[in-house]
Amino acid sequence: MNLDEAQTPSILIIEDEPTQMAFLEEVLRDWGYECVTGSSIAEGRALFERGTFACALIDLGLPDGNGLSLIGEFTTTDPCLVSIVLTGAREAETVIDTLREGAFDYLVKPVDAATLKAALTRAMSHHSVMRERGELFELLIEEREQLRARVEEATEDIRQYASSCERSNTRLQALLRLSRFASGYFGAETLLRGVYSDLGKHIPLRAVVVCDVAGERLVGIYRNLEDQTEFIGTSNILDFEDTGALLLEAEPEIFLQNWLERHTDLGEAVLRPFVFSQNQLNTVRYLVGFYTEPGFGNLQGDREFLDTCGRFLAFEWEQAKLLLHVAHHASLGNIGIEIVRNFIQPLTAIRTAADIVQETAISPEASEGVAIILQNVDKLHRQTQEFRKLAVLREGSVETIRLDEFIERALDVLTVAMQNRRVTVEREFETEGECILLNGTTLARTFLDLLLAALRSVDVGGAIALKLRQTGAEHVAFEMRYEGSPLIYRQSITPLASAFTATDTGNPGLQLAERTVQSCGGTLTLEFTEESRVLLRIVLPRNVTRVATEREVLR
Repeated sequence: MNLDEAQTPSILIIEDEPTQMAFLEEVLRDWGYECVTGSSIAEGRALFERGTFACALIDLGLPDGNGLSLIGEFTTTDPCLVSIVLTGAREAETVIDTLREGAFDYLVKPVDAATLKAALTRAMSHHSVMRERGELFELLIEEREQLRARVEEATEDIRQYASSCERSNTRLQALLRLSRFASGYFGAETLLRGVYSDLGKHIPLRAVVVCDVAGERLVGIYRNLEDQTEFIGTSNILDFEDTGALLLEAEPEIFLQNWLERHTDLGEAVLRPFVFSQNQLNTVRYLVGFYTEPGFGNLQGDREFLDTCGRFLAFEWEQAKLLLHVAHHASLGNIGIEIVRNFIQPLTAIRTAADIVQETAISPEASEGVAIILQNVDKLHRQTQEFRKLAVLREGSVETIRLDEFIERALDVLTVAMQNRRVTVEREFETEGECILLNGTTLARTFLDLLLAALRSVDVGGAIALKLRQTGAEHVAFEMRYEGSPLIYRQSITPLASAFTATDTGNPGLQLAERTVQSCGGTLTLEFTEESRVLLRIVLPRNVTRVATEREVLR
């Protein structure tokens, strides 16, 4: 109810007696009420539909029917309307019927002014209460709906946040697994299959393509229309068409898409491409393309996740090429020069950035910090140049070693230890053990550590059997057998048996020994029995360059 309605309440009068109608109009207007009058049920309905009233004075005996029928209709349409019955009947049944229909008060004609005023005062008060209650109820409903909407919105936000956290967690775990991808002399197919298998668990992946721009090679792996995974690869990709190089620089996405359509059955499939360029010194070194189902990529973080995966894939590809380069040339000098070349570039970038910051430094503290950075960069640069000089001296060289000499030298160093423990060493050398290896000189320390660990593990007065023999045409094997407390194998290392546990006390140098052997292109394995008999075997290639070449041919 607004202010105007509170000051001038409107009252509907339905009375068929002219004298009574005139009396009611006169006194009500004197009391400040607005009146609208009608003399029948039909007129009353018409007036009610056109206006809004606080109270209705209704006579029961109307020309076209009983006025009781109007009370229920008015109350149903406007619950705040207060109905007062005017009638000459005094019977109890009539009073009860009017109250049952919802009348607020019952006045018997003729009505005097005092009784009418008292009844109207109560009716108007009741009407005000009903209007206020209705408005409060509507306000409560509105606030409840707004609160429900806010709760649903907050719940949806929480739901989306939880889903985003879960998605981020699984993707971080995927990246962690990818970062642990086994480093070694693996080929492009092994790398791509590993990446495709792991990423396919988290995203609807259909294809992965890597373009090695510098190496002019392009490889990919995809899931064909028969739901089978296939590997594809080409060389000299920039020569297969005249516009290949230009298209690679201008439209890398179209370049990879064209290649994928030519070499796979995905040409008709609807895929969503995500292509990332891996640059070095403003030059594109790699293009990595991920192709997914069309519905992927609409959530926050999807593209960033694939960008990180692309960087990882390019890094692993570069590392595999580096290891293959090492295996081909077996030269510490060559790999040293490559390391220096890659190290100088970021140092130069840091120095350039520091110079720019120093020119625009805001505070003395900032200038002092930049000066310290420049000092360290200069120091690292000098050390890198010294390392480069050493690498140049070793460039193109290979290390020729003799395993039998390494073993004999180690036994000479351990003579006193063998005498104190009264350990007998049995030698059976069927070959001189000459090899051409990378990191070959580090094997001397490795053999010494392994023999020392065996002496500590074998029982006092026991025996150690050493054998050096030819394995095939291109490999030589070193074997060491003994009995005792086999502490040497208590450290868990790959690819040794899964029964080895890292919780037991053991030889921490065994992991380093295995890494050294692997860097030489060989393998280190252990075998043992319940009777504490231990067999350690190291198999090394005669010439790591030849072995690496054969592996590349097989790929």
